[in-house]
Amino acid sequence: MDLSVAFAAFGLGVALGASPGPVQLLLFSEASRGGAGRGLRAMAGANATFGAMMLLLAAGLSSVEPSESFLRVVKVIGGAFLVFLAYDAIRESRRPHVVEEGPRGGLHPSVRGIVAVILNPGVYVFLATTGTALIASAVDQGGRGLAVLTVFALLLGVSLMDSAMVVLGAGAHRVSDRVLRILGDVLAFAMGALGVWLIVRGIAG
Repeated sequence: MDLSVAFAAFGLGVALGASPGPVQLLLFSEASRGGAGRGLRAMAGANATFGAMMLLLAAGLSSVEPSESFLRVVKVIGGAFLVFLAYDAIRESRRPHVVEEGPRGGLHPSVRGIVAVILNPGVYVFLATTGTALIASAVDQGGRGLAVLTVFALLLGVSLMDSAMVVLGAGAHRVSDRVLRILGDVLAFAMGALGVWLIVRGIAG
């Protein structure tokens, strides 16, 4: 079984987990106000929801036999979207990070995490483009088993960087904006490289 797509999914998860977005802002905000425990509860809700969406996608794609032309198209589109995300992440990293003040309300942190994923349009665009490309490649190379393994590899990468975001939030006063910006840029470039890799694989067939 070719595990290259699973390793690529792990790298993609790392880049996704570190790129600026609604979920990352939520995790940073929750941890900065309520400590690592509150941030981890929000992360559990967000990642469980995203993982369920990816597993449903894997189940759907693994039940059909995707055509070669379909695989090539979704790889190119998904890779292009990933390159766009990398550009957007670099652009967003140049803006100051603002955390809301005031009371948080009564929602449990895990519920906040679930809502942050469900109401994030970028999640659905990712599922329809890059997520589909990734899972389709896994199905093509190893069937249902590799597709599920790829989902877990992606979630592992996301969770790794989400955990780091929680740690940063819990100790935000000790980390400079410059360090955060450099880390974000490095991971955004990694995300862009993965996007280019998908595009090349799609064009080359």
